[in-house]
Amino acid sequence: MVLGRMLVVILATAVMSGFCLATSDGTGCPASFRGKCHCGLAYSRFDNYKNKRYTVNCTNTGFSTTDMLHELPEDTEVLIFTGNYVPELPANVLDNLKDYGDLDVIDMSNNNIRFIQGKTFHKVYGVTTLVLDHNDLEITDDKERPRIFSNFEGLERLHLTNAFTERINASDYLLSLEDIFYESRLEELKVIHLEQNEIWSIGKNQKVFCQLPKLEQILLGDNRLMDFDFRIDCLPELRYIDLERNMIFRLTDEAMTRLDAFSNKKKSVLQINMGENPFVCDCRSESFIHWLNLTKIDVMRSTTYKCADGYPRTNRDKILQEVQQLTCPSSKGKTSISDDVFTERELEDFHNTHYGDHHITGYSSATIGALSFLLVFTSSLLLAVAYFHRQHLKYLATPLWTFVTKYVGYTGIADEETPREVNV
Repeated sequence: MVLGRMLVVILATAVMSGFCLATSDGTGCPASFRGKCHCGLAYSRFDNYKNKRYTVNCTNTGFSTTDMLHELPEDTEVLIFTGNYVPELPANVLDNLKDYGDLDVIDMSNNNIRFIQGKTFHKVYGVTTLVLDHNDLEITDDKERPRIFSNFEGLERLHLTNAFTERINASDYLLSLEDIFYESRLEELKVIHLEQNEIWSIGKNQKVFCQLPKLEQILLGDNRLMDFDFRIDCLPELRYIDLERNMIFRLTDEAMTRLDAFSNKKKSVLQINMGENPFVCDCRSESFIHWLNLTKIDVMRSTTYKCADGYPRTNRDKILQEVQQLTCPSSKGKTSISDDVFTERELEDFHNTHYGDHHITGYSSATIGALSFLLVFTSSLLLAVAYFHRQHLKYLATPLWTFVTKYVGYTGIADEETPREVNV
């Protein structure tokens, strides 16, 4: 009887061992991962390398499909699937019959993803971090799927840095993004990354973040924003805004009023980062510089903000808060700031004219007009002379043209006869 039980145990062990050998390889991953990934306990940046967690890492594996993820081990805590080429994420990337309750992080950055289907992700209710950085996402028109994040019930951090296609205007996909936030009900989201997305303005879609009631941080660095132009009064938990390295010359009065009103209602201090923007220190910046000195908002490292340009020209490279004199581009004397502000187009034109790798000194409209007239007049005169002497010019040019065509023809024949070098 005892011998019989021992045989059963041995057979069962052999069967299980054979099963494991058939379904996994030396990397610890299932065989369907083709030995290109690594599965097991590992540190990751997502918790600042504090703890080892069960990680499936498929970085730069050259995969063009996500089929192998159907066999993702159920105890996976961190999934890193980056540096591949998967233009479209199909429905049910993960096996919807398995329970991925331990899964905390999904990183699918840099995969050339253009389209995510509405039913791509299932059983991801425990995921707190989703990374889709450096892709080519299309989320407008027929590519819009408002519920693509609807199964991420516990999502806290959404990374969309350089995530969207450059073929679509940013104002268009921001409208779609608001629909996605609304339909997906990301009620636990705390941090949103939208850096490097060529965003010029959010003003036409001011409520884009209002569908995220627990949002604490908005990161919009390395875009092309010219002002702080979106609503935050609907975000009671907000404590940090990143506008670093944009195209802000100064904040408008409306933006400063909006920020102060929000800060006055909060118990905690709001932080905002506007470092490395091309601030212009002229007469229109007087109220902005005054605001920097008085606001209760924590404008991070504001004492290091420098004037990229300004009037008088001696303001250039000065610290904003140390500037004493502010004049207007068209004025020689000191003036007070007017009630008018630059429009978006004026800001762009002003930046193109006065800020860049080389400082360009402007010319008056009269000078430009005179130069343009002289250029047109000279061109017309030369054409007229050439027309009246066309026969003589033709007589002079014919022998030269014949010589050139013959020379080119001979050169071409010689080149064809010369064998090309081949590198072995």
